[in-house]
Amino acid sequence: MKKYLAALSATALIGIAPYALAAPSTDLTVIGTITPNACTPTLSGGGVVDHKTISSNDLNQDKSTNLPDKTLQLSVSCGSAIAFRLKPIDNRIGSGIGSNLFGLGYINGNQKLGSVDVQIRAPLADGVPVQPLQSNDDGNTWFQSAFLAPSTLAAFRSTGGPYTPIAIKELITDLRIYTQIARADSLDLTNDVALDGSITLEVEYP
Repeated sequence: MKKYLAALSATALIGIAPYALAAPSTDLTVIGTITPNACTPTLSGGGVVDHKTISSNDLNQDKSTNLPDKTLQLSVSCGSAIAFRLKPIDNRIGSGIGSNLFGLGYINGNQKLGSVDVQIRAPLADGVPVQPLQSNDDGNTWFQSAFLAPSTLAAFRSTGGPYTPIAIKELITDLRIYTQIARADSLDLTNDVALDGSITLEVEYP
């Protein structure tokens, strides 16, 4: 499918008889880059973390309950080396029980069921260990962080190098998944409740 980019401009002319004055104008320009260096992200296990059936009797009444940690493997394969970024999107935004955590959805529309935290572990870029970065300002500045968080970007730097994303052709890393259920006395557990966490990992290009 072909994509077309167009440059648009708008001008106006106001005539005041008997003289014609040049009216103020402004330009709108559409820019962008189409790159052949596409990257494909893949998660092991189909990207599913299954905690099976959990008895409500096993949940803490007055504090949150930590479920067993799980690990998935993320791979990102690119046509050639490029300094891509990972953008995690919380599809249950607002339902997490802590700041910068992904949500597990709601019970009865307003009871926050719990949260998910995702940690990057042992990342390898083209077979070499690297360190994860995070940006809270759309990639203008970066700092070291091993955790993914909603409304942030993640990238990778050379070990001990500057805090700048490096070009990578093949990334392989473990993702440690920490799932937490809200305190049971804040939830309506009279019926079966399905954990409903959903996170999209989107690849962005600089």
